[in-house]
Amino acid sequence: MRVSGLATGMDIDSIVKQYMLTQRAPLDKLSQNKQILEWRRDNYKQVNSSLVDFRQNKLSEYRKAASMSMYSSEVTGDKEAISVRATNTANLTQMNVKVNRLASPAMLKSASFAEGTTISSTLGGLSVSATQEDGTTADQTTATGNYTLNISGKSYTFSGTDTIKNVLDKLNGDKEANVTATFDEVSRQIVIKSKTFGSNVTMSGSLNYGLKSVAEEEADVTINGTKVKFFGNMTVINGVEITLLQKSAENATSNITTKADGKKAIETIKSFIEEYNSLIKSLNSKISEKRYSDYTPLTSEQKKEMNEDDIKLWTEKAQSGLLRGDTIISEGLMDMRNILISSSVKLDNRSISLPDIGITTGTYTENGKLYLDEEKLQKAISEDPDKIMELFIGSADGSTPGIFDKLYDSTLTTLGKISDKSGTSKYSSDITQALNEESTMGKELRTLNTRISELTKKMVTLETNYYNKFTAMETAINKLNSQSASITNLLSQ
Repeated sequence: MRVSGLATGMDIDSIVKQYMLTQRAPLDKLSQNKQILEWRRDNYKQVNSSLVDFRQNKLSEYRKAASMSMYSSEVTGDKEAISVRATNTANLTQMNVKVNRLASPAMLKSASFAEGTTISSTLGGLSVSATQEDGTTADQTTATGNYTLNISGKSYTFSGTDTIKNVLDKLNGDKEANVTATFDEVSRQIVIKSKTFGSNVTMSGSLNYGLKSVAEEEADVTINGTKVKFFGNMTVINGVEITLLQKSAENATSNITTKADGKKAIETIKSFIEEYNSLIKSLNSKISEKRYSDYTPLTSEQKKEMNEDDIKLWTEKAQSGLLRGDTIISEGLMDMRNILISSSVKLDNRSISLPDIGITTGTYTENGKLYLDEEKLQKAISEDPDKIMELFIGSADGSTPGIFDKLYDSTLTTLGKISDKSGTSKYSSDITQALNEESTMGKELRTLNTRISELTKKMVTLETNYYNKFTAMETAINKLNSQSASITNLLSQ
């Protein structure tokens, strides 16, 4: 039990508190070191998030061939029949297209059910209409027992209590079926279509409702006067992806014109420069931020003596510059910059690099910020589209990587180093994701927590000992005072 100093008149709590302030200094230092380490780790989380976003959501798209297309195609004439997209193998051939027939996939179609049939009707209660769409008379026998559908060797079984909707949901919910099942409310037919063409999808069944298998049909188009047939409603001819939308209007054709304008490529390059500049600005701010070494994390006792505004300002300075001069970030920035500076492609007896196509860096103080001369880039693309594409996404055979591929690999290396040190994920930009406690900083924090726990126990023991000594002193003085009072009483008698 602690005493309050009634015998001595001393403020024992204040005295013990003062003693402990000195003794707690090493514990406060450890707690401050832990706080700084946690703040630094939070900074790495932010850097990791920015790098992952740049790599996964930006570079992964830029490095696709479609993002660096140097060609564009447009349709004149009948624009409703087709849509087009130029690929990187476009050869600028003009085409005149007439769609004679769209392709249709393999399908199963039931007979038309009797009037009043809905998607909620049960299989056991179904009957077919006497007169079908084509004017023929169908077998009106009502099916009984179990019903099966066989799609590419996989069998589906239904009972009489299952509804049409149950059938559709089961087929549409199974990715392996690779079909789209619908109920046509107008014709009152179950229609099951393959999602793909030319895949040898086979379908049969025993629903006993005049279920008929309809074979897939090729698309039929005329291109520059030549008949062309193919499975599906999309094909690539002369490097242009042509998607058939509908049969051409009578006496109408669609005209396709392709040119090397680099419109998509320029859009991608401009986006890259914007995102790259934003990233390096963020990273450079981290490694150049001023460090205020005199501003250490505040202890709970220090916070009691300060107002909220002062605490906020102090903490901002204490958190500033925690990654100043960080070697991982600095090396990552240097690696990216070297890629941009050193990358080039060969053209005859000369090389083409970024400055040759209008992409340059600013002054030294701008830390590698990129600038674009769009007119110069446009000119370079019109003259050597294939080489400009190769510069960014590599050679067509994949033997030589482009700038986007090199940056994609480089940023992963930097992310790996950050992950090893702070425990972040190399593939997730989520700053709330749990950290790997076996990382360098994770182990450092575990060690600090152990030392803090051990030192806290020592502080509790030391404080208890102080109070025990004062308690013993108070007890002795109380006893002495009691004895003195007894002697005084005896002498006064």
